[in-house]
Amino acid sequence: MQETPSNNIDRLSQLPEPLLLIIISHLPFKEATRNSILSKLWRRLGRLTQNVEFNERFFVNFEAEMPDRQLQGQAFCEFVYHWIENIQEEEGFILEEHHHHGNVRPAPVGKIALTYSEAGKNPQFVMDCIEFCVKRNVKQLALDFSHPIWDELGFGYHDPHVGLSIDVYTRLDLESLALFSCKFDPYLLGNFEMLKHISLGWVALPVFVQETLLAQCRLLESLSLKKCWGMERLDVRGNGLRLKLKSLVVDRCRIVRPHTLYLEAPELRCFKFFGWYFPALTIGQGSELNFFEELDLDLSLVIHNEFSSASPNSIIAVLPPTRTMTVCAYTLRVIINRTVEEPIIPSPSLKVTRLTLKTTMHDHEQFGIKFFLNCCPNLETLTIERCPEETAEDNGYTPSVLERQEEMWKGNVEVYECIMGTLRMVEVKDYMGSQHELDLLSYLLTHGRIMEQLTVITSSDEEVNGGNPEEFRLKAQEFLHQVEAASQNLEITVL
Repeated sequence: MQETPSNNIDRLSQLPEPLLLIIISHLPFKEATRNSILSKLWRRLGRLTQNVEFNERFFVNFEAEMPDRQLQGQAFCEFVYHWIENIQEEEGFILEEHHHHGNVRPAPVGKIALTYSEAGKNPQFVMDCIEFCVKRNVKQLALDFSHPIWDELGFGYHDPHVGLSIDVYTRLDLESLALFSCKFDPYLLGNFEMLKHISLGWVALPVFVQETLLAQCRLLESLSLKKCWGMERLDVRGNGLRLKLKSLVVDRCRIVRPHTLYLEAPELRCFKFFGWYFPALTIGQGSELNFFEELDLDLSLVIHNEFSSASPNSIIAVLPPTRTMTVCAYTLRVIINRTVEEPIIPSPSLKVTRLTLKTTMHDHEQFGIKFFLNCCPNLETLTIERCPEETAEDNGYTPSVLERQEEMWKGNVEVYECIMGTLRMVEVKDYMGSQHELDLLSYLLTHGRIMEQLTVITSSDEEVNGGNPEEFRLKAQEFLHQVEAASQNLEITVL
């Protein structure tokens, strides 16, 4: 059939330009730039996007030889300068066109992000980019001067070489600030009266900086710390002021012994901790009645470090109730040992409705899985996320509870309250078909009276699926449908 002319109409380009600009601004910067080749209209709209990301890693292959990396780095800098020059030309045209309205201020940009690992060697480029941010009155600024080859799992640290210029503090009204390997003045952060989100990484963060930051940023709602060091303790409290902090992320930060983490944030709803040790956690006055929306404790790095004084269930016992919890494989192994000596009341302290278990499905982790199922009588959604074996080595831990492992989920086993009464959704990610996986799924199907959905996402690893993912999926599906399910309304999906 011959196409009519109407079949070839570009209907998207016929939308009003304000709507097209909204669409462009919601695209990743890389995609918005690619669309600029479509037409003059899209080229102009691409330069006016509200989401600008200058990322060196789109240009540089850090595994290449040094001469090649240098050329790629130069190409990145040239791209940035060219883009800035073009947008200034486009902006000049717009300002001239609208000069009679008296509005000659450049249009603000929602977010500008700069990722550049050679900031110390090329500070002028960094200053030029920051000057562009200031001129565009950016509301969300992200500067990442870390290097991708730095070891994120080790204890090595790198002092930043460049920092924010005084113009940033005096001329911008930021709402969000992310600084990685970038110096800053905590006393001047108070100039950003609307600042609500801060992310810091690869910087020293002694207690006086923490206290100053929290005192200056009165509206702060989220604080994320990654690979920070020089911390005698992590002290999150208002010192007389009521913090508005709702989200706290602590990712592989170096807190010196005794690894103290002090929380006094009455409005805190999301807490994520990823580290080498159990923090000696203290909940401050006014925070004990919090109800967390999300709690994620990833202590898998402990296997590479000596043990600290605090235990997993001492953390669980002191933390407020939470609806969403993520638990790592290490905690699944250790918590039974500690529970024998330091029993905690499993219910009603854990009001979890959504539980994610990161597990290798090792023998010793089965006790921990049972522990958390027992602790969560209101559980509605269970996610079992397989993780690599090396993230949870034995490291000398052997459960104190004696139980035949091959009968862990079989025979006359305890059926927990959540399995019979509240559990509706189960998802298994990176399913490998191990015996413990099969037994646990059989247990859930056999006793889950109100389960509505079981989703099993099979592993893409050829060593697991034998190089035939389709056959592997069919075997999993066949096994699951052979189990007599307790629920009459269950839908099983295998992907």
